[in-house]
Amino acid sequence: MPADQSRLFNATIYNSDGILLGGTPDWSVSEGSIAPQGGSEAIYYPNLIGNHTVWACSAEVTASVQVIVTLGATQSINLSGNKENLSADEVVQLTVTEFDIRGNSGTMFVPSSDWTIPEGSSIHVQPGQSAIWTPGPIGVQTISVTTGGFTSSWEVNVSRGMGVDLVVNVDRTILTSDESVDLTMSIVDIRGNLLEVEGNWSSLAPQANAWISGNGSQATFDGTLVGNWTVRAEYNGPASGNVNMSDELVLDVRVGRISLISIDGHDSNLKTGDVLQLNPIATDLDGNIIPDATFNWSVDGPSGDESIDSVNNTFTPSTEGQHNILVESGGRPSSIRVQVGWSEPIDINVTTTAGDWYLTVITGESLLLHVEGLDVMGDWHPYNPTWGVDENFGSIEVSGGAGDYVYHADGVNWTQLHAFANGKEYTILVYVTPGPLDHLEVYISDSGIQGESVLYTVRGFDVSGNGVSIPLCDLTMTSSGGRTECDEELGWRLYLDNDGEQHIVTATYEGSEGTGFIDIQATLLDGQFGSSTDVMAGGAVLIAILISIVLLVVYSRVKKLANEYEEELAEEEKERAVKELGVPPPPAVTPRISRKAPPSPPPPAFMFGTGIAPNSSSAAPTLGVFVRSDQQYIPGQSGQQPAPQSGFPNVGSTGTTQAPPPVKNWGTPGITGAANDATALHSTLTPQPNPEAGGNTPLSTSDALNALGPTPSENIESESEEEPSSLSNALSMFTSPDAEDSEEPTEQDDAEDIDTPSEDIETIETEVEKVEDLEPSEIESTDEEHSDDEEKKSTEEIESVEEVDSDDEEEKPTEEVEWGSWGEDIDEDFEPQDIVPGLGPQSEGEILKPLPGTKEGESGWYFDVDGKPALWSFEPIGWEKKD
Repeated sequence: MPADQSRLFNATIYNSDGILLGGTPDWSVSEGSIAPQGGSEAIYYPNLIGNHTVWACSAEVTASVQVIVTLGATQSINLSGNKENLSADEVVQLTVTEFDIRGNSGTMFVPSSDWTIPEGSSIHVQPGQSAIWTPGPIGVQTISVTTGGFTSSWEVNVSRGMGVDLVVNVDRTILTSDESVDLTMSIVDIRGNLLEVEGNWSSLAPQANAWISGNGSQATFDGTLVGNWTVRAEYNGPASGNVNMSDELVLDVRVGRISLISIDGHDSNLKTGDVLQLNPIATDLDGNIIPDATFNWSVDGPSGDESIDSVNNTFTPSTEGQHNILVESGGRPSSIRVQVGWSEPIDINVTTTAGDWYLTVITGESLLLHVEGLDVMGDWHPYNPTWGVDENFGSIEVSGGAGDYVYHADGVNWTQLHAFANGKEYTILVYVTPGPLDHLEVYISDSGIQGESVLYTVRGFDVSGNGVSIPLCDLTMTSSGGRTECDEELGWRLYLDNDGEQHIVTATYEGSEGTGFIDIQATLLDGQFGSSTDVMAGGAVLIAILISIVLLVVYSRVKKLANEYEEELAEEEKERAVKELGVPPPPAVTPRISRKAPPSPPPPAFMFGTGIAPNSSSAAPTLGVFVRSDQQYIPGQSGQQPAPQSGFPNVGSTGTTQAPPPVKNWGTPGITGAANDATALHSTLTPQPNPEAGGNTPLSTSDALNALGPTPSENIESESEEEPSSLSNALSMFTSPDAEDSEEPTEQDDAEDIDTPSEDIETIETEVEKVEDLEPSEIESTDEEHSDDEEKKSTEEIESVEEVDSDDEEEKPTEEVEWGSWGEDIDEDFEPQDIVPGLGPQSEGEILKPLPGTKEGESGWYFDVDGKPALWSFEPIGWEKKD
């Protein structure tokens, strides 16, 4: 560990069985200090470097650790040497010592890069050894070292050493024939330190001795002839230890001053990047070549002086154009002219003329392009490549100067322009955007069928025929073929209302227009009900329905005429029997007034729809919708009919009576119509039955229904039981539709009788009360006051009733007396309240929908819950389904 740091030690105590024990040991060290930290830990602080021991003791058990303390962080350094004065022949050993914060020191290795030594000297360093400094120049020299931010130096005095060689010093060895040089004779020690000495001068060439002048330590040599001349110096004296020493110097005598310089490559044609060897040659007046002449170069041209390599005497142009290469040597200038062109590019760059790298243009317009090529010298320059453009995406042509082109855009989206340069192909991407909307095109089928509809689409295009996005439903659409409508999801729809050929569909948007044409095939009824096939099928069904209705009406009419014919025959038979036999009316027959007095009882509840009347526990009819049960009730089926009203016994019943639930909502809003009125009348008017009538002709629920008037369906059912002879007799009376219309009774206006006025109700109540208050004698006296005609008519009706009763007793003992045989006066004086037809018949709580041709609330054909057509008729007692 370093001497300037600390170390934490931990002592763990075990017993003889190796079980960990607790406790605090005692600590000690051989050097430095240790501070217990509590428990089994302690911190050791060293002072001196070296190997030290740390002990931990617990009872008689001791453990120790050997700690190697090294030098801490350097706080200072010191440079020292073994000599301060020395000759140039000697060396100095230098040592660098470092010190830490504890004062510990040690030898420090410093690499040679951290040493600063005098020029001409040298130092050699090796790890684990002292540095060796070898002196150079004589004099006081300073050696310093800098490392880790610390600096130290050592100063020495160097004196000249023993001479080891004789040298001749000259400022230059090359001279021209018209030049001279100064020579100096010196003796040199081992470190190169010179000492001038006086000696003898001579030349190996006898003719050159004349060119040497002077004696002693210095001499002058005049160059006369061209060539290499050797000058010799000799010395023997104290500086050399009286040892003979000599030195020779070769002087190169060259031609005189340059008179002419020649350069290769005049009027050459080069490409940028080409290398031109200039090969400059300097000659004197005698034509002798001066091979070592020094040349100064310059270039007058776009490439500049940087294009000249003066060492290798080469010219490498970087820019196109004419270049004048100038050279000078010895005051003599020379020049050549070179024409330079661009080399083939290694890369090209295409931008707009404004320098924009992102190329985009609207289709149909033009884009100005500028092309630059990168030559081998790394310079960009305008370049004219060879172009290739797909004809579907436009064309490109030269627009002016070098590298300038104009691209005429066509198509849309990303377009590739292909440029070819130096055998390579370059792809330039141009984004061609759609132009503004120029025209519209309508895509519609060629033909259609009247009454149907067709979907069609509209697309927008620019001047180049490229698609342009348009808001589909914002178009203005007109068509001679019919109306149009737009759906955001499906598009435009044309309803084929008008037939014909070449109907035009015109779409306009923001001044742009497009048209389409369609042939519309004519259909029946102008296509209002679909195609001709659909119309014919529907017409066939409609005709079949109409024929069925006509047959039903004719059949009903014939049956009705047959019934009337039979009734007339019966009346004539009755009159004839009375006249021939003179039989008076039976004494037990109740006077006419007695049969007129009882009001018509309300229809049974099973004939009405569902619903609960307020303040009543019984079902009240649903206003406006009444459905009659399909089951036909006949006299004698008392078990399937509601209980008769009080005072009106039913033939075939047990004689018990059941009063209807009281109605307390007379005139209550929301419960109106015949059903409510009839129930209310019954609850307020309780007529006393005639004893005589009760004994002879008991009344039942069917009598109450007969009092309301027979329905067409009942007439058909009753008439269907007649003999075939009646039908044939009626057919003989069937003349013409006009006659039938005059004989048909007028139908009641249901809409006018929906609500019974309160005045009529009060009048009926008053009349009924008057009838109830009459005594039998008063009734008889009142009856006598009638006219003879009325008495005669009453007598005929009574006889008819008795005949019917006698016939029914023989064939059907339980047959009831027909309520309507009392006469028409009863129906006129006490007319039942009208039932509201509402919106139509109801089945399973749902109002049925009418078929085409049937109005809601009127008799006709309706769809049942299964979607099948059914014939419904609104009767005085409610809606009735016809089989």
